Amino acid sequence: MENLNQLRDSSLINKLILIPSPPVKKGLSRLLKKKKTKDIFDKRLKVKGALPNFTTSHVRKSFDEILKNSHYDFIIISYAYWADLIYENSFLNNAKTIIDTHDLLTSQIQNQEGINLGKSFQEEFRRLDLFDEIWAISIDEQYLFSQFVKKKVRLVPITFDAPQIDETIVPDFDLLYVASDNENNIKSINWFVTEVYPKLPKGIKICVIGKVTLYIDNLSGVVKIPFAQNLATFYQRSKIALCPMLAGTGVKIKVVEAFSFGLPVVCTTRGIDGLPNKINNGCLVSDDPDEFALNIVKLINDNTLYSKQKALAREMFNLAFDSEVCLKLLDSSFI
Repeated sequence: MENLNQLRDSSLINKLILIPSPPVKKGLSRLLKKKKTKDIFDKRLKVKGALPNFTTSHVRKSFDEILKNSHYDFIIISYAYWADLIYENSFLNNAKTIIDTHDLLTSQIQNQEGINLGKSFQEEFRRLDLFDEIWAISIDEQYLFSQFVKKKVRLVPITFDAPQIDETIVPDFDLLYVASDNENNIKSINWFVTEVYPKLPKGIKICVIGKVTLYIDNLSGVVKIPFAQNLATFYQRSKIALCPMLAGTGVKIKVVEAFSFGLPVVCTTRGIDGLPNKINNGCLVSDDPDEFALNIVKLINDNTLYSKQKALAREMFNLAFDSEVCLKLLDSSFI
């Protein structure tokens, strides 16, 4: 509820409408309700082995009521899970429809039991093709989507305001890793701690922030901070950012955040996913633990290399992720 109140108080929205949970049906009315839902939505909701579909009859009815009560020039739906809200919808009233994909969802669920990749890809692209325009978060996904859908695919990357950087702050951490406790981040930190950390010189100071700290032991030189109210402080107190991702799709937010503060990044191949440039971008990249550790040591010891990577990181942020650049991309959607 606190997050909803913050959203209401922000200047980002004029009105917030919540769809209530469906009423609990009992007896015969419940059976009839289930049969009605099955008859209408079976062909789309129950594609076995494919991407889940959150567009239940209750959600669709509630969404239609919203469209009946107001006219909208643009309708943006986040994630293809909800795409069928506009399928054969007679209440769109010529609104331009946009799907904000965020990620290739089939890739996110590919390891779930029972998923058929072919069916899931086909179903995901069917949903994207319902819209007038598709937003892709990375240049990689923009290319992929454009090969399989007939509609316009627009690159709308992660965006940040350029932070105010206090150049007088002297970094007291060599390395910074910021991560939640999702499955990919847990695997990543375990790989780093097991394969890379033992190869680093003694005395390197590492700061790890986020719930991923719950999955690492107490280690010499490692400061664990489960939650930080202000990440900017820690980015400015660090010299290098880490992104040892082994899996996952799309642009890594932790990499873009590091770029915004001019921090070079040491990462695996997954760390540069979605970046417009795969080289000369502020990242030193390797999937080999020895080379990964060596990249860290080189950045710490070689001031010339460090300055070069720092400049490339800032250039990449200014080129592709600064809000002033990205807002111009968004403006062109609403014409």
